[in-house]
Amino acid sequence: MNAIFELSRFKSTLRFVLATVSGLIIAYPNIDFSVIPLLLFTGFSTAFGFVINDISDVKVDKLAEKARNPIVTGKISETTSTLLASYYLLAALLALHFLSSHNQMLGFTVLFLYYTYSFIVRAKAKPFLDVIYHSVCLAIFPLMAYTQYRPVDNTCLLLAGAIFLLSGMSQLLQEVRDYESDRKIIKTTVILLGKRTALTLCLAFFMSAFTAFLISPLYGIVPYELLLLSPLAYFIAAPIFKTIRDETHQDNMIKEVSQKTTLIVGVLLAAFLMLKYFNLGLMM
Repeated sequence: MNAIFELSRFKSTLRFVLATVSGLIIAYPNIDFSVIPLLLFTGFSTAFGFVINDISDVKVDKLAEKARNPIVTGKISETTSTLLASYYLLAALLALHFLSSHNQMLGFTVLFLYYTYSFIVRAKAKPFLDVIYHSVCLAIFPLMAYTQYRPVDNTCLLLAGAIFLLSGMSQLLQEVRDYESDRKIIKTTVILLGKRTALTLCLAFFMSAFTAFLISPLYGIVPYELLLLSPLAYFIAAPIFKTIRDETHQDNMIKEVSQKTTLIVGVLLAAFLMLKYFNLGLMM
């Protein structure tokens, strides 16, 4: 069971589900029971993407000094992994059946991107495509959540854009972490640009997403009061800037940014919900 959780990257899958939840929160109170297949599709499709990614990496991960791939380490067989991926794909397609027609198209796009990220196109080994694929997949989920209940507008586009940028930052940070092992096997965006340039791009992505957050009250996406939490951005930007100046901080930076990003996003969502319910209560 532990091997299945590891192969499915349960914690990372939850982050993708959280992206869908962000779209649902913005669309509230319009949501209905279709929220269930929407969240199930996010979870199963993302788990499918993670499993086939490890299946596609078996040969190259055997060459790595320290393999994290549970198939390579022998925790689970490739046959079992393939069956698990098939189960996740079927479950995702079943959940997709209960969504609106335009979201079915977006859902098929996600599955196509997940598959070609690891196979055929193998975007994960192509500079810039690796970041674009990762960013687009995560940005589609809040877009699906919002447009399941409301038409496309500036609100959902701004939200999807911010998540696109944060996802790109996350992908680059992962590639910085894996730089030494990746450069022996594949060519990623970070290997092409170099770690310092990639980290500068990370910082640019984050500051652009932060700008989107600052202007979001103008579109009625978040209450103006939420901007009081904007100084929290320092705790994400500072470690990246510090590592650009001195690469010896890299290992601590990646762990610190990952933990603090998750914590800050959780605080923002909790504060947003409190303010939204408070405002709805006043309106009643």
